Amino acid sequence: MTVTTARYTPAALGRLWSARIPLTAEVGAYAGLFLAGFLLRFWDLGARALHHDESIHAQWAWRLMQGDYTHSPIFHGPFYYHFQAAVFFVFGTNDYTSRVSAAIAGTAIVLLPLLLRKRLGPAGTLSAVALLAFSPTVVYYSRFLREDIYMAFFVLLVVAAMWRYMAEGRERWLIVTAIGFVGGVTTKEGMFLTLAVFLVFLDLFVATELARISLSRQRVADDEADEAGADIQPREPSGPRLWMLIAAVAPFSVPVVAFWPFLGRLRTRMGWTTLPRSGDLLVLLGTLSLPLLTPMVRGPLESLGIVNKDIPLADGTFTSRLDWDDHLLTNITTNDRVFLAGLFLFTTSAAAFVGLQWKPKVWGICFLLVAAVYLTLMTTEWTNLDGLVSGPWGSIDYWAEEQSQGFRGEQPWYYYYLLFPAYEFLPLAIAAGGAFWAIFRGDAFSRFLVFWLVGQFAALSYGSEKMPWLNTHLAVPACLLAAWTVQRAWAAVPTESRRRILPALGAITGMSAGALLFVVFLPGGTGYTIARLAVAGVAAFGITFAATPFGRRSAGLVAVVAIAGALSFFSVRTMVDASFVRGDVPKDMLIYTQSSPDIPDVMADIERIADATGKGKYLPIAVDGRDSFAWPWAWYLRDYKCVAYPDLSAGVVGRSLCQGEDQPYAVLLVNKSSETAVQQWIDDNEPATYGVPFVYPHRWWFPETYKDAVQVNGNFSCTGRSGDCSPRSFDTWKVIAKGIFGGSWPGTWYDYWRDHDPDLISGATGDRRCNSCGSVDALAYFPSEYDRTTRVYAPADAEPPHPTVDVAGRPEFGGRGSQPGNLVRPTDIETDTEGNLYVIDQARRMLTKFDADGNVIASVDVRTAGDTAEESQPWGLGLAPDGRIVVADTFGWRIRVFDATLHLEGVYGETPRLAAGEPPGLLELYGPRDVAVDSLGHVWITDTGQDRLLVFDLDGNPIRAIGTEGSGPGEFNEPVGISIASDGTIWVADAYNARVVALDAQGQFLGAFPVDGWGGADAEDKPYIRALSDGRIAVTLPVAGEVRIYTRDGVLDGTINPQDVPLDRPYGVVEGGGGTLWVVEGGASRVRKFVLP
Repeated sequence: MTVTTARYTPAALGRLWSARIPLTAEVGAYAGLFLAGFLLRFWDLGARALHHDESIHAQWAWRLMQGDYTHSPIFHGPFYYHFQAAVFFVFGTNDYTSRVSAAIAGTAIVLLPLLLRKRLGPAGTLSAVALLAFSPTVVYYSRFLREDIYMAFFVLLVVAAMWRYMAEGRERWLIVTAIGFVGGVTTKEGMFLTLAVFLVFLDLFVATELARISLSRQRVADDEADEAGADIQPREPSGPRLWMLIAAVAPFSVPVVAFWPFLGRLRTRMGWTTLPRSGDLLVLLGTLSLPLLTPMVRGPLESLGIVNKDIPLADGTFTSRLDWDDHLLTNITTNDRVFLAGLFLFTTSAAAFVGLQWKPKVWGICFLLVAAVYLTLMTTEWTNLDGLVSGPWGSIDYWAEEQSQGFRGEQPWYYYYLLFPAYEFLPLAIAAGGAFWAIFRGDAFSRFLVFWLVGQFAALSYGSEKMPWLNTHLAVPACLLAAWTVQRAWAAVPTESRRRILPALGAITGMSAGALLFVVFLPGGTGYTIARLAVAGVAAFGITFAATPFGRRSAGLVAVVAIAGALSFFSVRTMVDASFVRGDVPKDMLIYTQSSPDIPDVMADIERIADATGKGKYLPIAVDGRDSFAWPWAWYLRDYKCVAYPDLSAGVVGRSLCQGEDQPYAVLLVNKSSETAVQQWIDDNEPATYGVPFVYPHRWWFPETYKDAVQVNGNFSCTGRSGDCSPRSFDTWKVIAKGIFGGSWPGTWYDYWRDHDPDLISGATGDRRCNSCGSVDALAYFPSEYDRTTRVYAPADAEPPHPTVDVAGRPEFGGRGSQPGNLVRPTDIETDTEGNLYVIDQARRMLTKFDADGNVIASVDVRTAGDTAEESQPWGLGLAPDGRIVVADTFGWRIRVFDATLHLEGVYGETPRLAAGEPPGLLELYGPRDVAVDSLGHVWITDTGQDRLLVFDLDGNPIRAIGTEGSGPGEFNEPVGISIASDGTIWVADAYNARVVALDAQGQFLGAFPVDGWGGADAEDKPYIRALSDGRIAVTLPVAGEVRIYTRDGVLDGTINPQDVPLDRPYGVVEGGGGTLWVVEGGASRVRKFVLP
């Protein structure tokens, strides 16, 4: 008896564990590249401030972990929200972990080319891994919490599974294709754009294969063969007949594969016995896509009148019954649900009919897998049944309407022509050289790579949304096509020559790299140009000499190695700079509206204050909700319990009532556009609560000067919504040709390619890390007790402040607070014969007397005693010969007179009637900004709002008015500061006329000289003036942060503009003796002494 023992076959998991990986050079290279790719994606992930979009996605993932997430098509997802929430759950919540899921996806992309090793070959696969590992675009967005890197992973997974299936025919790869499909469509709606490219290719591929089958079965025999009855072998189909048949079949590829089982007679006639594997993929991807494309029927249904599109909205516009954003989001009815269910039932039934006739088991598994994953994620694990509408209907409906209505990003049609080669120049250069091989001498896979890259580029360029992160979807196919080119070039070299050619390739790499580095970084000039040409010539000769022994078949490989050697350094440098050196400084086109690095610094300040005050996470904070300013603060302040997001455009901050405690907000984060209104509210309500605000860029962006480059008529920027630069216009191409061949475009693009630094190109300078970048600026108001310079929170002393010095040793006094001697918004200053100083504070409405060193002597509220509600905002001071102090109460519409001990002696002036057609009376004061008193005791007042000067005596009796509105002699436009020289000359700061005016003692015009920098309309930009004892004139430029000294003839004779501690809104000035000048800094709440230049 013979006993037969079945051969043991280990299970798949057992085979995996028992597999042995040989330690070869190739394996070592892969290990090194994977390690590099991993480190590039995970190193220092939390260093960069979270971008506006990143903060939204991180916040939503955090909310999902908290059980508070519902799907919204506006912010894509929901796959990566779940993925990131899982990361938060395992590793905790912070800036670093917020990008971990993206880094994982980016690392996985580096691994996926291994699935295509049979298609790419050993050299090609290794090249693909290297190019993806170091790609500037892929690395940057692998460190960026946005959906594109996840989508890129799923797209590449679909590609790998498609071609593995076409090579092997194993149905497991169809299931993997379905996994990639559902991952992509639950990540971003842009997946459908890429799927459209794939489906068009599959349609053409199916037509090609079917045409080849038909032609190959046609037997053509000569007369002898026919007589002999010989068995004729099919001819290889080619030529015009093949192309004509492909053109005939291609329009019908989809219905042919969809109804394949029912086309027996046609298939017999054409010789189509079995459906090509490309047809299997067309059926699978088509039927999985069809139900999710149901929203595309909305337009036809509206055109046919089946769906009402005239539903009125509150703003007077109309919307459609099936519009997700305007109607279904907030007002979905039972009838709407039933109607939508009917539409989806129809498209799903159609897909099922085709799929179940094709491969019932495989299609059923794939469809149920996709449906289960898709609906579970869209409904947040079936806790949000509205996701059954927001996902299947809302996703496509919302984004289709967005694309049809506007141009997101406001970019020109040539955007990717600039962006793509600026970052992916290495794979692009290699792929461009290999495109001919790929199309005419390659295979279906290489043609697919070309079709994918060109189709994706065309789709993105034609589409209305153009954003830098979409460059990811160009970088991946470019890297694969370049890798295929490398393999083709390597395979062209005879096997026996490959080992011998390696030293030569090393030499070629070194020569090309060294030559380009020399050429690029050598300074300009004729001599250097000759040197460049010489070095390039020597390198070309050396490369040719090194390659000559290996013949013409090595030419392609030599070219690829020379390109890679020359460009690799610059590609890696571009990647490192974009991702690590200036990740949140938008000097790169790859970075769009980035949050500034100051935001994490401000957050650190908030945490210090929270700890120092003992309020911890209950620290009351107000964030301006204007213009999406709340992001990324909603992420950074996610754990704080007392955060409010009011719209501060009207300036009303209010107070926090968190935890039942009525208190001022400890921190205000304000949009710069709200500054004037908010500052006024603070001055009126909380003048001593906050210190000097810290100004910083909240979000900033790359300088998009390229939008103006193509202007046919020179009137508009060339963007999606405006401009006259259509690519279909001959005039557009004339402008482009002029810019390329007769203008500065090549030089500008070269400079940017080399350094990626727009500051160097524009020549912009300043104290920001990007001085040419546009920005939305912000102000951070911290408690007056917090010193941001030392990062120390110290409660204010009960004692008055003492004079101190700045970092350069210059005397200063004041500082925010509520004690006598503290200053909040000081504006003007005077000194008496004893050297005492008088300062007016418009925010606190306080007149304060200091000694010559800045020690406080006395202080008084200028308003009527006990009436804190009285309208008042004093800006100007004047000192009478008898020692009395005159205050110009600008928005109290009054002049107030105090004695030397700060006791009120008198008030005069009236609120202006502003009667049309009637001249104002002499007592009507409309915003009196400053005063000066002459030797006769006459008070000269700049009646700013009525563009005139008024003269009173000290008792308030009007004497005369001088000037009218205008720009001629004796006319004024916004007179502000006024000062009287020792010779009696009256000097006036005529702000909007941007000039200094000189008058004699009677008010007659003597002359004027211009002041560059005056004339701004900023409500805080009010210049003051002082006639100095040496005859010169000192003027202030508040917004510019500068004091200038002029001669009486208007010649600039010096400036005060310290760089160590810049002036912050300098207003009034007065001499301090010994050749010094006290300067009031309204923006810094202090008075500082400088040496007169």
